[in-house]
Amino acid sequence: MKIMVSFLVVLILPTASISISSNLISKALLKDRVSESFQDNLSYLGQSLEFDMREWERIIDSLHVNHTIESIFKPDYQSDVDYYFDVKNAELVFDDWAYASNMFKYISSLVLIGSNGKIIRYGEDVGHLDVDKLIHKNWMSQLESSNGELVWLGIHENYAEFHYRNPYVISLAKRLNYGENNVVVYMSFKSQFFFDKLNTKQDSNNNLFLLDNQNRIVYNNELDNINQPYENTLNIQGKDYSVQRDKSGQEDLVAQFSLYNTGWSIVETIPLAVLTEGSSLIFKVTIIVFLISFFISGIIWFIIASKIVNPIQQLAKVMRKVQGNEGSVITLTDRRDEIGQLTQNFNYMMRRIDRMHQEHLHEQAEKNDAEYRALQAQINPHFLYNTLNSIRWMAMIQQADNIRETVEVLGRLLRNTIKMKETIIPIHKELELLRDYIYIQKIRYNNKFEVIFEMEESMKDYRCLKFILQPIAENAIFHGIEPKEGRGTITIHAFRDKDRVIFEVHDNGVGIPQNILDKLLSDHEDNDGIGVRNVHERIQRTFGLNYGLELESAIGDYTIVRIMQPVIVMQQEE
Repeated sequence: MKIMVSFLVVLILPTASISISSNLISKALLKDRVSESFQDNLSYLGQSLEFDMREWERIIDSLHVNHTIESIFKPDYQSDVDYYFDVKNAELVFDDWAYASNMFKYISSLVLIGSNGKIIRYGEDVGHLDVDKLIHKNWMSQLESSNGELVWLGIHENYAEFHYRNPYVISLAKRLNYGENNVVVYMSFKSQFFFDKLNTKQDSNNNLFLLDNQNRIVYNNELDNINQPYENTLNIQGKDYSVQRDKSGQEDLVAQFSLYNTGWSIVETIPLAVLTEGSSLIFKVTIIVFLISFFISGIIWFIIASKIVNPIQQLAKVMRKVQGNEGSVITLTDRRDEIGQLTQNFNYMMRRIDRMHQEHLHEQAEKNDAEYRALQAQINPHFLYNTLNSIRWMAMIQQADNIRETVEVLGRLLRNTIKMKETIIPIHKELELLRDYIYIQKIRYNNKFEVIFEMEESMKDYRCLKFILQPIAENAIFHGIEPKEGRGTITIHAFRDKDRVIFEVHDNGVGIPQNILDKLLSDHEDNDGIGVRNVHERIQRTFGLNYGLELESAIGDYTIVRIMQPVIVMQQEE
């Protein structure tokens, strides 16, 4: 009995002291860590907003480098018809961008005003926007003092005269220089953009504010606060968060994050009691559980210690084999006590893990197969749209006989696309599809380029993965030849190199910058590399990681895309 009492006294006093002191320290640390976590979450949210705002800036920057839009502000048009067609081409450019980017659906008004008197309009509300009134708004004076930099104008009422769905917009402005002509760009997008971004990321206990450079509220869950000045005073010094007391005496944790160089900021508040609630209850429950557990453990310690320690050590030895990545680890036991149950449960767990592992492998295989089918099923409706548009303009303007040939080629191309169900097809059929596609693209681009086919005679006996040349040729035309001044040449070379069939698509276009070239085959590239990356992924999923695409380019000179796959010999005449 004395040993038991001594054991309890020696164990309970230090343990109780440690528990109480640990609770006090942990409560203070909890407040600190939760505050830092709160700021970290706000920083993450702020960085996400910075990325979105830079996307809006990139839309305006892309106007500066687009040749179709630039061409509208350079010439003096001889007739309004030419100007009309150029504006229509610019609208196609905007439609292309809208297809590639989800952000375009939020544009309220996009207006480009050139010093030559030409104007381009785009957006949901631009039809109700008076450009003469627009250029006399206060934003023009801000633009004049910006030294050519992009200006964030913040949130304001929509300048459009009819805007029942978009009462408030956020605007940007910049002056572009196209040679001797200056262009003023005004773009406004809907405040709904930030609601869609932030409304799902806000906790019910938090109050989130997005403020522009005039300290006006761009986003808050209270709609009446939108476009109103933020009246609370932020007293944040040293750290990016502080504890402040509101008018009702409640302590709030307040954090602020400044958004790079726009002058915008994001502010979030949350009652401090919400962050630390439950700590007192946890302490009480901990003490009660500790006392009960300690009392029970003290009674049973001397009785069953010898019957528990050794079996547990044996079980631990078996478990260490799991750390060694051994396959199936099972231990046999005939015990019916807790250790026996623990061993049986361990065996059950190992069997279940093994079964789940096999199921996971099966599910992963099915997932890969589904992803592969999805990649094969992808189609570029953009190409079909442009082709039909080309045919329409040929009918209206040229009244040419070659419309019949164009329709026949398009019909043949679509028919072959639907008819061929095989994944692996003869190379000569892949080239036939490509020739039909190039015929249509030559009409679209007014014979701006020529295509040379160089194929070794032995290639007719081989097969290849279906639809691997068309996306590469499309990229060569759209990104390489179209921006190039004058005609261009695309060379398609097919040959065998040992156990590989290699296709080389060479264009003498404008080339690809190295930083973009390095990312084209990356999973993290957003839009520009979709066709190239899909071909690369399809080849690797079909034939393995030793095959795929290689890219080489020199700015202003050339781009080469090499497509590599294993040699597949045709088994019968196609």
